[in-house]
Amino acid sequence: MYVDPKGEIGGVPAVQVRDFLRREEEWRPDYLRSHFGLAPSGAETLTAELLRLGYVEIQESHDGSRYHHKTQLGRRFSLASAARPLTRKTAEGKLAAFIERVRALNANDYYLYRVRTARVFGSYLTERDRINDIDVAVELVPRESDQDRWWAAHHARSDEACRKGRQFSNTTEYMYWPRQEVLLYLKNRSRAISLHDDDPVVKQTGSRILFEDGA
Repeated sequence: MYVDPKGEIGGVPAVQVRDFLRREEEWRPDYLRSHFGLAPSGAETLTAELLRLGYVEIQESHDGSRYHHKTQLGRRFSLASAARPLTRKTAEGKLAAFIERVRALNANDYYLYRVRTARVFGSYLTERDRINDIDVAVELVPRESDQDRWWAAHHARSDEACRKGRQFSNTTEYMYWPRQEVLLYLKNRSRAISLHDDDPVVKQTGSRILFEDGA
C-alpha cells in the first residue's frame, strides 16, 4: 500500500495519520483531537474520513461509552510506504532478499515465531513497470505449542528488550514485542516492503504464495 507524502486525510497530512495508526490500536475521540491539535469540527472531519475509508470502526465499552478501534485495513494503511515507486527489476531483487530472510528466520530458534506462509498481493501482481511498494502478507505461528512455556518466553523476551533500553508506550506494545521483533527482522528497514497480516481480505483480493512452510 502507498501513501502520498503530499496527500491529506480529513485535512491532516496522510503521513501523520499513517504514523498515528501505526502507534495506536484504539482511542477515545478526545485523544484524537488533542494528539493532532484539532478543533472539535476538525476532529469530527478526520474521524468521519477514517470511518469512510474503513481504517477505523466504532466500538462500545462496558460502561456504554464509545471509542474508535483500528481495523485490518487500518493496520495495512499504517504500514503503507511513502517511498518512490520501484522498477520491476528492483522489486524482484527486494522480494528475493525478503524470502531469504524468511528462510533464515525459520531456521533460527532465537525468534519466538516462524513464518508459515508469505504471499504477495497488490501492485506487484500487475504488469506495471513501476511498483509503489511490495505488499506482503505473512502468517506467523508460535514455535512453542505449550501455552505456559510460550507465555513465559513471551514475557522474558519483552523484559529483555526493556533491559536493553527499548521503551514501550503501553502494555499492548510490550505484549506484542516478540511478534514485532520478527516483523522488524523481515522488513530489514526496507521501505520497499510493506508487511501485513495474512487474513481473508488479502486472499479475496488476489495474491500469490511466495513461501510456505508445512512444518
